[in-house]
Amino acid sequence: MDVKLRKGEEGAQWVSVPCWHNCGGRCLIKALVRDGEILRMKTDDVHEDTWERPQMRSCPMGHAMRQQVLGEDRLRHPMKRRHWSPEDPHRELRGVDEWERISWDEALDYLADELKAAKEEAGNESILYMNMINLEGYLGQVLAAFGGYLDCTGTQSTGTFGLANPQFGFGELYGSSNDRMDLENSDYIVLMGHNAAWCAFGQASLYLKHAKEKGAKFVFVGPEYSFTAGFANAQWIPVRPGTDTALLLGVAYSMITRDEDGSLIDWDFLDRCTVGFDAAHMPADARTDESFRDYVLGMSDGIPKTQEWASEICGTPVELIDLFADINSCKNRVSFHSNSAPARCKGSENYPQMLMTIAAMGGHFGTPGNSCANDQYYGAMNSGILVHVPYSGTPVRFTNAGNPVGKCVSLDSIWDAILDGEYWDAGNNFPGCEVHEPVRETCDVRVLISEANNFLASQANTNRGIEAFRKVGFVFASAYYMKVDAQYADVVVPVTTRWENAQAHLYGGTNMKDKECSFASRAPIPRVGESRSDREVAAGVAARLGFDYEAMNPKSDEQCWFEQITQSAVMYPDGPRPIASVTEADLDRYGVEGEPQEGIMPLEQYLDEGGYRQERSYDDPWANPMAQPFAAFVADPEANPLPTTASGKFEIYCQAKSDWFDRVNGYADGGEGIMDFVRVSPLPKHLEAPETYQASFTDWEHKVKGPYPVQMTHLHYLRRAHTDCDNLPWLREALQNPVFINKQDAEERGIKTGDVVRVFNGNGQFLRPASVTRTVMPGVIVVPHGASARIDRATGIDLAGADNILTSSNRTTTPFLNSWNSNLVQYEKYVGSIELPPDCEMPPIIPLAE
Repeated sequence: MDVKLRKGEEGAQWVSVPCWHNCGGRCLIKALVRDGEILRMKTDDVHEDTWERPQMRSCPMGHAMRQQVLGEDRLRHPMKRRHWSPEDPHRELRGVDEWERISWDEALDYLADELKAAKEEAGNESILYMNMINLEGYLGQVLAAFGGYLDCTGTQSTGTFGLANPQFGFGELYGSSNDRMDLENSDYIVLMGHNAAWCAFGQASLYLKHAKEKGAKFVFVGPEYSFTAGFANAQWIPVRPGTDTALLLGVAYSMITRDEDGSLIDWDFLDRCTVGFDAAHMPADARTDESFRDYVLGMSDGIPKTQEWASEICGTPVELIDLFADINSCKNRVSFHSNSAPARCKGSENYPQMLMTIAAMGGHFGTPGNSCANDQYYGAMNSGILVHVPYSGTPVRFTNAGNPVGKCVSLDSIWDAILDGEYWDAGNNFPGCEVHEPVRETCDVRVLISEANNFLASQANTNRGIEAFRKVGFVFASAYYMKVDAQYADVVVPVTTRWENAQAHLYGGTNMKDKECSFASRAPIPRVGESRSDREVAAGVAARLGFDYEAMNPKSDEQCWFEQITQSAVMYPDGPRPIASVTEADLDRYGVEGEPQEGIMPLEQYLDEGGYRQERSYDDPWANPMAQPFAAFVADPEANPLPTTASGKFEIYCQAKSDWFDRVNGYADGGEGIMDFVRVSPLPKHLEAPETYQASFTDWEHKVKGPYPVQMTHLHYLRRAHTDCDNLPWLREALQNPVFINKQDAEERGIKTGDVVRVFNGNGQFLRPASVTRTVMPGVIVVPHGASARIDRATGIDLAGADNILTSSNRTTTPFLNSWNSNLVQYEKYVGSIELPPDCEMPPIIPLAE
């Protein structure tokens, strides 16, 4: 890598800068800075790139971040819609109005006045703070002090792994893969929807590549043959979106009926480590006598879950179901790695438990080469804690316990709540909060506040969301570019990025990175335009509402940044060891409070290098087989019971899971349930659900297709981190945003690669170029996630391929579940008058011309 200064770069310095996006990576990037100007970028070159200590290299998004921070579309001034006023808001013009520049005082006065009016006229419940995964931000704290707000809750990335499951044994699958040094001990590595090359940046693909070189074989299970499957030369087990539970039930049937004296099933593991597999191993709290074996064989419902039964639902050929059963044999060492794509579907309530069950049948827990995990994003292929980066120091609360209103709208029904004025409140699903039986509530939302999130792009049913935005009295957004929420707001204020304002990273904690790494960075450039930090925005609003924000939140951003860096530590067996040494001179230099400490390297070296990577070896404590997840439990279940289950074992029959779902779905104590919400068995049964494959038929028995016969699923894409980075010119030029279409289906519709297709359903429609391929199942299309909608005013057609234009809200099977991968659509070759330009030729959204 070229680390030398080039001609014309005299006086510039390399500075480690944060990459803050929620992409699943956490990588090291450096900017060449001179007089506050960014000249170019590079990635990790601090040490030699070895297997024991890989470099923390960045992806294309990291290299393009200078365009995110300093692009021509960066917001520079507070502004309001030209035709908005408190007296006459012209709500119908949101998203199409022109903008005009205003002062910071005007912007914050407008927000404070609208909050006061909403509270006086309709109470604090009329203020909806668009919160996500319960990371209450700066403005959330101000609103809590003001009397509270209507909150929202629900699973996001984790799907049904984030519902009842963390409370029970199979919930421990989250982040519980073995150490990366163990991957090469596996005979097979099974990737359940896990496209690490595109959705787990950082080192995950490197770890898989190393295991492949050491002889591990790969299996990829999903509706498309992913890029990860390609470089790993994986066996493809195709499965339709939302039908993974049915597939695994077919695998279970194959194993049960074909096993001969333990040739496939690890009966000793099932006997010692699980409950509920058969009648002889039912848990003490079971309320029925139906075992998993009886259900699979059809003894309890008359429907054997044969390979043929599964194949009809999931589309996997029978011979591949049997092959999967053979691979899962107890004679092989198998490591299962699932991302949450199979769990972000309607009817996927039982998928995590079914995944645990199929791994348990092969005995694939707690021994070398055997593991099973929900293993997406940051810790992929290398779970656990080695280098600890704390959340401590950040001023943002991680629970809504301080919100006096105490009511929550489920994110899957947020738009309907605003438009219909009523919703079911089943509590807050975030860990540490409480759920309860659903209560019918009314609401009259007057104010929407978008701070760190982008709900119109990230939540289901964008068009319904636009209707909701246009109904309320006032919409406020803080942003550094025109995110979709900002486009449909009334007042928008520009905020700084972490390149301009030193700040603790909300997503910087222990579980949000590779376990061997930490990152340190600076804010090396001056603020862009009139932008202010999130903290300063909150302080300005608080003052107008009569609160002293500094008293509420005395730690400055710089103090929080300093604490997160200096509290980061390597977790040695004899105790944590700080990475950064701190002196009194360091405390004085940064004007922060703290104590001197001895660490692995001087603070300035840590900041200059941009991070720390712990060197590994095969004989270090973290690679020890007994240090792997579930190792002690599997060795002696009685002495080391699982702490989260009533039985202390993996619960293939889990009464607590069923009771949890009954409670939030309205079936507890004889209730009849609400909406389309389902009864969830203690066993991992297949659930029929709206907008899944079976629902695409108007007559399933006779296979009569309905108006939307195609399943649409999503994938994370190299061009974006969810909805961030979609505006960057370099990435838009390098990576078109196509729709991936099965070759046979395309030929039947007369579509070839490059043709523009219209994808549509009852929620909306968009245009995209087609990418015709054999790597997508028939009857399925795959859409990259996160494009920012560009809706044509004349036709209502989105030109960007925004996936959530077509997803449905309020039609899930359980509260809290955003089921993005359950969608029924139709598509056709587009023959209309709209000319769809290449993405890189779409003009940036610049609301104010200088």
